[in-house]
Amino acid sequence: MRINFFASLLVLGMLIVCAACGAKEIDYTQEPVIITYLTIGEKPSNGMTEEVIKELNSILEKEVNAKLDVYYVSWKDYLENYDAVLDAGNVDLDLIGTGSDWLDAWPNAIKGNFLPLSKEMLQEYCPQTYSNIKREEWEKCSYNGNIYMIPENEYTQWINHGFIYRKDLAREAGLDKVKSWSDLDKYLKYVKKAHPDMLPWDADGKTVIQTLGYLMSASKYAPIYELSTYGIWGAYTDDLKTIVSPYYTGDEFLEYAKLMKDWDESGIWRDDFRFAGDNTEEFYTGYTSVVQHHTQKYYTEIKPTMDVMIPEGETDFFWFGEENGNLMKNSILHGAMAVYRGSKNPEKALMVYDFLRNDPRCYRLINYGIEGVQYEINKDGLLEKPSGYNSDRDGIVMNFWWGRRDALEIQDSSYNWNEYYDLIDLYDRNAYSYPWDSVPFSTEDINKEIKSIVEVFDKYLPEITYGQYDVTPEEEVGIFRKELKQAGIEKVTAKLQRVLDSY
Repeated sequence: MRINFFASLLVLGMLIVCAACGAKEIDYTQEPVIITYLTIGEKPSNGMTEEVIKELNSILEKEVNAKLDVYYVSWKDYLENYDAVLDAGNVDLDLIGTGSDWLDAWPNAIKGNFLPLSKEMLQEYCPQTYSNIKREEWEKCSYNGNIYMIPENEYTQWINHGFIYRKDLAREAGLDKVKSWSDLDKYLKYVKKAHPDMLPWDADGKTVIQTLGYLMSASKYAPIYELSTYGIWGAYTDDLKTIVSPYYTGDEFLEYAKLMKDWDESGIWRDDFRFAGDNTEEFYTGYTSVVQHHTQKYYTEIKPTMDVMIPEGETDFFWFGEENGNLMKNSILHGAMAVYRGSKNPEKALMVYDFLRNDPRCYRLINYGIEGVQYEINKDGLLEKPSGYNSDRDGIVMNFWWGRRDALEIQDSSYNWNEYYDLIDLYDRNAYSYPWDSVPFSTEDINKEIKSIVEVFDKYLPEITYGQYDVTPEEEVGIFRKELKQAGIEKVTAKLQRVLDSY
């Protein structure tokens, strides 16, 4: 039923975009304009992405007299390098993939790295996309009256994190499911005791997103993501008018620190993180009992793989906030597209984006590749890899995460759709919209003042998260909070409150 629904949406999308084709006059007397699109990812070397781009360009040349080129920012130190490329201004760029919660969208907009986009410009050069974005959604893309981004508002994505675990081991531990941090504690300690050949969690000693996950599980905390990936500031859902930082005040963070110190002393992870392996691969082999990741990774990759590798494991997912129903939807600016300030052809860039996002041929090429090479459609209308497909040899890297649409997506036959929909039904009953999209917290002066605070987090949060200190948790948290105060957290909190009060 759901698959037929998506198929109907696809047909509708085709009809709409075809109706829009040819509405604009294109000057073909000029050479095709090269539009360079920046994305995050490793530049491919197998030659297949270039083949896909050739196919794309044959369409773009005909429709808008343009060609696409891709500029890659590597995953290594990606945010630092992304910002450096945009600040330098010495690279010819046009379309910039961005995000408010992980790619410094607002700091770059405020610094002037993104071109302001008028409604008239969008209506003329990006008409199909413009018509599918509501007024209130455009407002979420605006600062000081100017639109700086185009949101990925037509795509349903769940990337909330949690722990992926094995239900067979949970049952051994006396748990039907892991539904709380208390259950997780019991589960991991049971594995440590009953399965000495298994490392409960082969953590890397660096990842700290579970800290925010604990805080959102212990309270109805709604973080402001664009101010830092740590979610330092936010508000409680029963009082969204009061800015707080549960890292700095309250008891939840101290309780988390105590639990993490206990896990360290209980041997939940290895003593020396330098020897940590690939936690996901170890989960497949039965060497470790959990993986910390997000919903999409769970149902698209880890669950289907585990169903083959260890089917009796009955892999399940404990999502952060599950115990109190605290689930916040993604911002529609988690993935967004901007036009670079130095673009020599911003109008043409918008025309290309409109086709990539809305034309079914372009959409399939940039998201899936060439049919028969990177993918096939089976008799049920689901996507499959062709026989003999090898990702190293045949894979592509386009990473178009800035304009996907549910109506044009093809469901992958390898994904665990039944369990996904069961989980999404649960999410839909609990989830609330991201409350901060329209509030201009990320001002230039606030962004400058945050840096010293983030540096304190960079220093102390990994230590606290993995119990890597010699004093008591109370003393360690006290030191952390003292340095946060010295770094100006109270001053920034007050500024954020004034921003919210004036909005």
